[in-house]
Amino acid sequence: MPPLSPRPARVVSRLGLLFAAVTLLPTTALAWQIKDPLHNNCHERQAHAALTKVGYVTPPTPFSGEDVLLPKSVQFDGSAYDKNIYAWSLVLGVRFPDTLGGPDFDFDNLAHVHNALGGQGDHCLRATNQDGAAGDVAALNDCKATITSLYWLALASLDAKGAVDPDSRVSAPMFVPGVGKTDYPLSGYYFYAGRGLHAVQDSFTHTYRTPDWRQVQHVFNWSEQVMCTLEEGRDGHGHETLLDNCEETHPDNEPRMAASIEASQDFLQALKDDGDRTTRQARLDAFLTKWFTHKAGCDPTNNYCDNEVHAMLKTSTKSDDSICAGCAVCTTKSTAAGGLLLCGLFALAAIGLRRRRFGPAAMWFVGAALAGSTLVAPIDARATPSAMSATAPNPAPGTGYHTEVRASLSVQNPAYAIRGAGVYAWTRFEVGGFLEFNPWYSAERATMSAGVTNLGVFAHYLHPIGTTARLRTGVGFGVSRLNSDIIGSKAGTTGYFLELRLLGIVLPLSDTVALTIDGFDLALPAPQMVGWPILYAQHRFSIGLQF
Repeated sequence: MPPLSPRPARVVSRLGLLFAAVTLLPTTALAWQIKDPLHNNCHERQAHAALTKVGYVTPPTPFSGEDVLLPKSVQFDGSAYDKNIYAWSLVLGVRFPDTLGGPDFDFDNLAHVHNALGGQGDHCLRATNQDGAAGDVAALNDCKATITSLYWLALASLDAKGAVDPDSRVSAPMFVPGVGKTDYPLSGYYFYAGRGLHAVQDSFTHTYRTPDWRQVQHVFNWSEQVMCTLEEGRDGHGHETLLDNCEETHPDNEPRMAASIEASQDFLQALKDDGDRTTRQARLDAFLTKWFTHKAGCDPTNNYCDNEVHAMLKTSTKSDDSICAGCAVCTTKSTAAGGLLLCGLFALAAIGLRRRRFGPAAMWFVGAALAGSTLVAPIDARATPSAMSATAPNPAPGTGYHTEVRASLSVQNPAYAIRGAGVYAWTRFEVGGFLEFNPWYSAERATMSAGVTNLGVFAHYLHPIGTTARLRTGVGFGVSRLNSDIIGSKAGTTGYFLELRLLGIVLPLSDTVALTIDGFDLALPAPQMVGWPILYAQHRFSIGLQF
């Protein structure tokens, strides 16, 4: 079969799009980085620096009411920012375009956010149909349209006297560890101002600019780079991760950061100064002319008008110009249908591994079954039930009252649990009550919270295997109590707890002690079922001792 032409190959190669995104996004950011355990607070610190320089529209009041919980409820460390709703609305706004209010490490969400073919203008990047010299102009116009739209959304409270009300709130999505994606009322003025700042700041990492940083020479391309279909002469230069990190040591970094902060200050000043719509539009036009004028004639044939940043990237070992080399079947140099299909299969495999959250537990049970066959004596198929009962002792620790202590680790939402239980056992069944402490871990903030305390009862069916070991399966239910305040919920809020134990094994260690291993428990603490419901589902691996 002859090779596919580059344009049709783009369609086929999108099978590999999510694979590339999952590969790239955990270790890179699409623009100036936002704060998470792997990246620096580049967008946030620029927004805060600009706000400190320009000042507030009106003096803010310190956090009060529910807002007090905002800094410790979000998925990043915001201890450096002013403790008022204006500053936090700005910071949450400048982060928003990179997550759309979702979790930092949900790669399915991030792939959709960053690879949306119609959303590249939000980050001052080219769309796939913006080719050649005309593509620079079209992409820059999309970027300016985004900034203009957000400028006027920030000014939605503008009155006849030319003043705005920063206390007017809008409902904005944000992610709260332990709760999920939640709408929260933020200052509309500062939230949309932050989103506008994001586009302004991205224009300094996604373009080549003149030495004074004022004019745009060329706009970068992410979509076709991540699909490995980029041809620079047609599609533009690819995205460069090196430029995203505000703590990189290359000589371009400090002046780029300073220019980005200066432009952020100009944008906030254009919003802050009083004036009617005509006056404010004139200020916006002056801002866009100062920072977003296009300088024509800069392309690969003249090294983008001998751009110094381009020269630096050509010699840098950190440039993204060869990111597709690791999967050569995805590149335009190898666009045969078979190669593209293979890369698509890699993508589907990656998705499957991510989606199959039951996989680790299932693999453990296969191992446990094999191991169990060597730990217990085989059942003689020829033996009669009466003969078996006459020769085989009851599985230890036997019927009657017992105590069980157990530790669990969640392999879905990160958490652990320490449990104590009282048990009454018969030959085939056991019932009991339990109390457990269940802290939750936030991967986004790299911190552990107090989570919940769960209290309830359970029932297990026991199935003997061999002469002493038993399989067990069962269900538990009870109540779940929240241990600390979070946005929308107070400590002490109490809801429901449900637990499904699909399969476990009880292995006697002595006449009075048994080891319990539960390779797959589904625990569902829901300490709040009204307002902002909280359900922190956990797929657990548990190990304990029964006395």
